[in-house]
Amino acid sequence: MDKISCRLTNVWGLVFTLSVLIVPLSCQAHEPANPNVIKFGIYPYQSPRTIVEMYGPLAARLEKKLGKKIIIFSAPDLKIFLEKAKGGEHDLLLTPPSLCYTLRSADYKVIARGASTFYGGAIVRKDSDVKTIEQLKGKKVAAIGEHSYAGYIFLLPQLKAKGIDPQEDIDIQFLGKMDNVIYGVINKKYDAGLLRLDTLDLPAFSGIRDQVTVISRSPEIPQFPFVVKNSMDKATITAIQETLSALSPDNPEELEILKSMQVEKIITATDADYEEFNEQIKDTDYFRQP
Repeated sequence: MDKISCRLTNVWGLVFTLSVLIVPLSCQAHEPANPNVIKFGIYPYQSPRTIVEMYGPLAARLEKKLGKKIIIFSAPDLKIFLEKAKGGEHDLLLTPPSLCYTLRSADYKVIARGASTFYGGAIVRKDSDVKTIEQLKGKKVAAIGEHSYAGYIFLLPQLKAKGIDPQEDIDIQFLGKMDNVIYGVINKKYDAGLLRLDTLDLPAFSGIRDQVTVISRSPEIPQFPFVVKNSMDKATITAIQETLSALSPDNPEELEILKSMQVEKIITATDADYEEFNEQIKDTDYFRQP
């Protein structure tokens, strides 16, 4: 696949140029580390264009603070994302909480997280005959991916409690992107969809959020963590943390950055902030390490 390059200029009044690249990781060669470049890998839960729109402004702020080039990398799917992340090809990662446990063994550590928590959920069209998760038996369900807690894993023990085998009794298909799940349900390609529920509050879905209803919710989920290589120098980590935590909802421009990331604010964090969640997911019968 081709490399998609996007130069963002004059972002929210910041007069400088940022190169933002969305690169299919399967095509990227592993290059020697460049101390003047931060490779920022973002879990591919949205389309490449949406990822640029959501995280380009944040990357611009980081570039200004660090004085280094920030390159955003995404991937066509979770498998490729994990291969490259576990191979140490990125300096900074924004990853779903369900993968935080796995990446720790690949020499990454948590340095920040969003606040507050969020929920996963199962949605159906409002005019659907499906009103409960028991009625999903024999139905076609769109999910994000097999390692997405909000977009898949949370529902599995709920189904088991109802005597439903998700592998045998439901046709679950992994679509990889939130927008694919939402529009798949809206367009009646799927009877239900599994996703992070506050995605429906994004401006892109303002015209359709009233067309769906929620039939099941997950427990609280900690926000996506920012993780870095254990080898990253302390000064760079501190600068990243300061940039992230300085984003204020009282500043209209910075509020837009936070809203695009679906967080109220970003705070400094460590691996310990995800211990309880890690214990919850690694002990379930359905959670399989990649």
